[in-house]
Amino acid sequence: MKEIPAISVIIPLYNVEQYVGECLYSLLAQTFQNFEVIVVDDCSTDSSVEVVESYVPKFDGRLKLYSMEKKSNGGGSLPRNKGLEFSHGKYIYFMDGDDAIITTAFDELYKIAEEFAADVVHCEKFYKVPDEIWHDEQKRSQLKPDNHFLEGRLNVTKPTLLSCDINNRVSMFAAKKLIWNFWAQLIRRNFIIENDISLPDAAAQDMVFTMCELCCAQRYVIVPNVINFYRVRENSVSTEKISDTVRLHKWINTVKLSIRQLDNFLNKIDKFSNRTDLKYALFDMLARQMLEGLDPIYLKIRGFEIDEFLRNEFKEGDNVALTAFIFNSWNMQRLILRKHKDEFTRFNSFAVAAQNRIAELENEIKRLKNKE
Repeated sequence: MKEIPAISVIIPLYNVEQYVGECLYSLLAQTFQNFEVIVVDDCSTDSSVEVVESYVPKFDGRLKLYSMEKKSNGGGSLPRNKGLEFSHGKYIYFMDGDDAIITTAFDELYKIAEEFAADVVHCEKFYKVPDEIWHDEQKRSQLKPDNHFLEGRLNVTKPTLLSCDINNRVSMFAAKKLIWNFWAQLIRRNFIIENDISLPDAAAQDMVFTMCELCCAQRYVIVPNVINFYRVRENSVSTEKISDTVRLHKWINTVKLSIRQLDNFLNKIDKFSNRTDLKYALFDMLARQMLEGLDPIYLKIRGFEIDEFLRNEFKEGDNVALTAFIFNSWNMQRLILRKHKDEFTRFNSFAVAAQNRIAELENEIKRLKNKE
C-alpha cells in the first residue's frame, strides 16, 4: 500500500506553455517533498500538455496528468473539482499554472497545519510580480508583500486561530480583511469532502469557496507567511480582452451562479437558518466585488438600459428578488462612479482654472520686470 501524501497540489492547466515549466520547477525545488501533483488540462490549444509531460519523469511518479472532456467556463473551477476527486493527500493546495512558490512553502504551511490541527491555513499576503520583471532577481527581491487591499488588513505577526463567532467572520470578510485566492491556502482534504464544498463553474469560484470555508471551518488559521509569487500578465484568463456585451453577460452570469451556489450551501448550515442578515451580507459583498469588474462600462449605461439587459439575462422563472438585488447593486455602483466622476470633473476644472490664473500672473510679473 502506497503512503498517503501529505499534500496534493492541484493545478488547472490552460494555455500556459510559457509558464507552467517554472511553476513545476518551483515544486521540484521544495524542501518538503511529501506531496503529489495533479494537473488537469482544461482543453489547452497550445503545447502546455507537452511541457507537463516532459516533467513527469522528474517527479518519480508523483505527477499525474488528466484532461477535461470539454472546456469549463469558470477559469479552472471544474478542473479543480476533478483534481480534488483524484487527490489523495491529507491537505490540498490549489496552484495556478503560471505562478510559483518559495522553496520552503510546503514546509512552513504543513507544520502550521499540523500544529493547529487546522481545517484551513490561510496566508494573508503574497508577492505580486509583473510579468516583465519575473526573471529579474534584483527587482523581485525588492517587492513588498501585497494582499490586494490597501487598508483593513489583518496584519497578523504569528499564526492566529480565528474566532468561531460567525458574526466576526462574516464582518471581517465583508470588510475585505481577508483575501480569498486559492493559492493563499492549505486546506484539509477531508474538511472539503465532509462539508461538500465545491467550486461553481464561474469566475468567482475562489471567493465563493472561501466564503463556504469561513462559514463552516472550526479551525481557521491566518498566517503572516508569504509563500506565493503571483504573476500579473496581460494575456491571462482574468485579464482577457472581450467586448462590453460579452463582459456584461459573463459577470452577470457569474453573480447569478455564485449567489445560488452560496445560498444552497448556507441553507445546509443550521446557524444561518435564523441569521439571514449574515447570509445577505455575504451576497452583497459577493455581488459588489464581482460587479466592480464592470466599472469601465458603468458610465456608458443608463438605468433603463440596465433594466432591459437584466430582463434578457434573467429568463422566466428566475428569482425576481435576485434580479432586483443585482439591479440595485449595479445601479448603486453606477451612481457612485458617476458622482466620483462629476467630483473629479469639477476638481479638474478648478485645477485647470487655477493653473491658467497662475500662468497669467507669471506673465504679468515678467511683463512688469521687463518694463522696469
